[in-house]
Amino acid sequence: MNRILRVLAAALFVAACAEVLPIAPQPVAAEDNDLVFKLVVRSPASRYAPGQPITVSSEIVYLGPKARETMYHASSPVGWTIEQLDGPARMGGGMDLPCLRTEVAAGAPHNVPFAKGGVPDDVGPFTRAWYQEQALRLPAGRWRIVAQLSVSLDDCGGEPHALVVPIEVLVAP
Repeated sequence: MNRILRVLAAALFVAACAEVLPIAPQPVAAEDNDLVFKLVVRSPASRYAPGQPITVSSEIVYLGPKARETMYHASSPVGWTIEQLDGPARMGGGMDLPCLRTEVAAGAPHNVPFAKGGVPDDVGPFTRAWYQEQALRLPAGRWRIVAQLSVSLDDCGGEPHALVVPIEVLVAP
């Protein structure tokens, strides 16, 4: 009986510590595929301090059936949007629409870093100054960062492939 009480007391102590001590940020990743392409989105941390640079990237993996394939796309094969889950802020994305191409090898990841895109707001957080800064910094809040793969095969306007992969990060002191 004493042993059971000690185990319960220890469990309560650990649970109480979890409420008081902050939980360390964990890496966050998500993926989706359409049997031809896989899109993976990653961040090394799920939590950032306000003003801290947020690292987000994506990788495209061509799954086959050919050994190599050419993707046709806008200025990047991956576009990005950001949405504040506990507020009104939204970066809508957007990019130039030239018909560019990128060759990928089956099974080899093609890395695409985060890039800001869209129209600046008159008021924060997505102002012209925010767009001009290379680093991704966000104010306090819960944020959904979404990577959107939009490519075609056989030329622009050819066989379309589109994937949407979100991750969430918390920005808090």
